Amino acid sequence: MGKSDTSQPSAVGRVEVVPGVARRRLWLILGAYLGIMLLLTWLVTGWVRDNARHNLWEQGQHRLQLYSAYLEGELARYESVPSLLATNQRVLKVLEQPKNYSAIQALNETFEQAAALTGALDIYLMNPQGLTVAASNWASDQTFIGQNFSFRPYFQQAMQGEPGRYYALGTTSGVRGYYFSAPVLSLGRPVGVVVVKMDIERVERSWRNSREKVLVVDPDGVIFIASDPAWRYHTLRPLDEATLARLEQSERYPGIEPKPLRLAWRSGPEGVRRVIWKANSGDQGFVVNQLEMPRQAWRIMLLQPDRKVREQVLPAALLSIGGFLVVALLGGLGMQSRSRRLERLRCDAEARAALERAHEALEERVAERTADLQREVEERRRAEQALRQAQDELVQAAKLAMLGQLSASINHELNQPLSAIRSYAENARLLLERDRREEVVTNLAQIEALVERMAQISSQLKLFARKSPGQRTAVSLGQAIEVCLQLLKPDLRRAGIEVEGVRSLHRYRVLADATRLEQVLVNLIGNAIHALEGEPAPRIILSAQAQGDRVAIAVRDNGPGIPEDQLEQIFDPFFTTRKSGLGLGLAISQQIVQNMGGEIRAENTSQGGAVFTLILERARDE
Repeated sequence: MGKSDTSQPSAVGRVEVVPGVARRRLWLILGAYLGIMLLLTWLVTGWVRDNARHNLWEQGQHRLQLYSAYLEGELARYESVPSLLATNQRVLKVLEQPKNYSAIQALNETFEQAAALTGALDIYLMNPQGLTVAASNWASDQTFIGQNFSFRPYFQQAMQGEPGRYYALGTTSGVRGYYFSAPVLSLGRPVGVVVVKMDIERVERSWRNSREKVLVVDPDGVIFIASDPAWRYHTLRPLDEATLARLEQSERYPGIEPKPLRLAWRSGPEGVRRVIWKANSGDQGFVVNQLEMPRQAWRIMLLQPDRKVREQVLPAALLSIGGFLVVALLGGLGMQSRSRRLERLRCDAEARAALERAHEALEERVAERTADLQREVEERRRAEQALRQAQDELVQAAKLAMLGQLSASINHELNQPLSAIRSYAENARLLLERDRREEVVTNLAQIEALVERMAQISSQLKLFARKSPGQRTAVSLGQAIEVCLQLLKPDLRRAGIEVEGVRSLHRYRVLADATRLEQVLVNLIGNAIHALEGEPAPRIILSAQAQGDRVAIAVRDNGPGIPEDQLEQIFDPFFTTRKSGLGLGLAISQQIVQNMGGEIRAENTSQGGAVFTLILERARDE
C-alpha cells in the first residue's frame, strides 16, 4: 500500500507538465514566426519602394528631356527675329531721323504686324541711350515708347555688338518674358537695339495640365517658370544677402522678394533624390529629376508625386503579408495535424506530404497569376501608347500630304516674286551704272516688299506643318480661318472662288488644338474647292453660330453637292469620289474633331451644294 501511494503522484505530475511545455513552445514558435514575417515584409516593401522610385526616376529623365527640348524649341523660334528686324531699312531710318514721325509710325505698324505673326509679346527699338523710340504696343496705355531700359543687360550686351538674352519681369507691363536683343549696325558699329519679348506664360500653360510639377530655376536659384503657380518666384534654398541685393538692383523681379520653399531633401539609392514639400495642406513627397541648360545657365526640374510609389508598395506589402499568413495558416494546420497524429500514435506521413505539395502548388499559382497580370498590364500600356503614336503620325502624315497637294500652287505663288526680284535686281544694276540712285532705291523697296510676301507664304507653311502638342486651348476661329485661307489663296484665286462670311468667325473662340483645327478647316475648304471645279460663279460661304456652350462652324459651297447614296460613306477611310484622292482626309478630320470633344457632319442644302458642319466646345473666357 505504501509503495503504491508513492508512485502515483509522479505519474500524475508527468501528465500535467507536458501540456504546459507544449503551449510555451507553441507561443515561442508563433512569436519567432511573427518577427520573421515582419522583418521579411519590411525588406520586401523596402526593395519594392526603392525599385519603384528608381523606375519613376528613369521615366522622369526621359520626360524631362522632352520638356527641355520643347522649351529650347520655343526659345529658338524667336532667337533670329531681332537680327532679321535689325536689318530692316525702316529701323535705321528712324534712328537716323528721330523726328520723322511718319517713319516712326510706319515702323510701329511693322513691329505690330511682326508681333502678331510670330506670337511675340512685344517688339521695340531703342536708341543708343536706351530710350524706346518705336514699339509694337504703340497704341496701348502701357506702351514702351518713351521708356528707358538702358539698365537691362540685354541692351548693354547688344550695344557691345553681341546678341543679348535675358529673362525678367516687365517693369512697365508687369508681364514675365524672355528678351532677345540684336544690335542695329551702321558702318559696322551699333547705333540702336531691337528687342523681341517672348511670352513665358504660354510655356507654363502647356505644362499646367500635367500631374507632376515642372520647374525652371535661374542662375540665382529663383523659380521663374512653374507648372504650379504656388512655386513661382520662390527659391529651393535660402538666398544670401548679396544675391538678394543683386536681384533688387537689376530689377529682374520688381516688387517681389523671392522666399524659400519649405523643402526637406532626401537621398536614395542609385542617385535617386527626393524632396518633401511641407505645404499648408500637409507634407507632399516627390521624386526629383533635374537637367542643366548650359546655354541659358538654367536648371529644369521635374517633380513626380511619391504617391505613385506608395501605390506599388501597398499591394506588395499586402501580397507579402497575405503570403506569410497563408504560410502561417498552413503551418498551423500542419501543427494541428501533427498534434493529432501524435495523439493518435502517428498517422502515416502521406497526408503531410500532400499538404506540402498543395502549399507549393498554391504558391506557384499565385506567382504565375501575379506575373501574368503584370505582363497583361504592361502589354496593354504599350498597345495604348503605340495606338496614340500611330494616330499622331497619321494626322501629321495627312497634313504633309495636304501640303504636297498644295505644293504646285505654292510653287507658282513663289515663282512670280522670284522672277520679279530678278528683274528688279537687273534694273537696279543698270540704274547704278547710270547713277540713277533714286530709282535704285525704288527698285530695292519693291524687292523688299516681294521678299516680305515670300516670307509670309513660307511662315504660313511652317506654322501649318508644325507638329501639334495635342492640348486644347482657347483658339480664335478668325485667326484659324485666316491661316487656312492664306495657304489656299493660290487655289482660290486660280479657280476664281469667292469666299464669304469670314468676318462672322472672328466673334468666336473655341476649345481646340489650334494646329489640328487648321488642318481640318484646310481639308474642308480644299474639298469645297475641288467640288466647285467647272461651276459658274463659284462661292464658298463660311458661318459660325453659338449653340449654348458649343459653336457650330459651317463650310458651304454652291457646287453640285454630294450624291445621296454616298452621304453614309463620306467619312469612311479610303472612300473617295476623286480620281487622285486617298480617301483619308475626312476620316482623319473626323478623328481629330472627336479627340477635341466635338463632332462633324455632312449634308446637302436645299439651295444646292454641300455643307460640312463642325461643332466644338465654346471657350469659357469668351
